[in-house]
Amino acid sequence: MRVLESFSLAGKRALVTGASRGLGRGMAEALADAGADVVCASSQQGGASDTAAVVRARGREAWTVDADLADRDAVRRMGDE
Repeated sequence: MRVLESFSLAGKRALVTGASRGLGRGMAEALADAGADVVCASSQQGGASDTAAVVRARGREAWTVDADLADRDAVRRMGDE
């Protein structure tokens, strides 16, 4: 078994907040490389669309969610979606 196979996330889904830029975007891309499908969340409306496109280009499924984590109701809606 190769080392990276030990870290496979195939068949898993990950939720990444702050996915529109910086570390969040980097994590979304890395999780997709490891085989996970990714829910890309951003506090900016439509902010995670580019990241989701990159995840899809890597052969994984991706969804976008607009949610401000400072707003409890928005966090609940994000979980429901």
